[in-house]
Amino acid sequence: MATSTAAAIPCLLLLATLTIAAAEIGHPQAPAAAAGAVGGRTEIRDVGKNKLVQSLGRFAVAEHNRRLSHGGGPANNGDPVRVQLVFTAVAAAQKQVASGVVYYLKVIARDRAGGGGDRPFDAVVVVKAWIKSKELVSLMPSPK
Repeated sequence: MATSTAAAIPCLLLLATLTIAAAEIGHPQAPAAAAGAVGGRTEIRDVGKNKLVQSLGRFAVAEHNRRLSHGGGPANNGDPVRVQLVFTAVAAAQKQVASGVVYYLKVIARDRAGGGGDRPFDAVVVVKAWIKSKELVSLMPSPK
């Protein structure tokens, strides 16, 4: 009797989780999603004045340049940006709470060698404040 009760608990938890997930899929504009619930992206306003966002954009470009100059990381694995960059600004940003905070940045930068003007790049940076960690996940030319 105790064995079947113990086996039923995980099944009930799974059923409850699936029910909640199905309800959220059916109502994507629910208040929890609008308030920036876990998993949802939220727009960051006034990015030009946001020191954290600007420092993350600067970090993304610096980390890209470091990887490129050391010949390691994504730069040797098909990185579409094969030139050193100079950071100009972050033009737009979103954040998503996951295992840490994922920042989706529209970084404006230019070729360090001086070939061309400012260009937009899409950068993804993951910040885990509790372990004082920042990681550049990707930096790619932006289609816009």
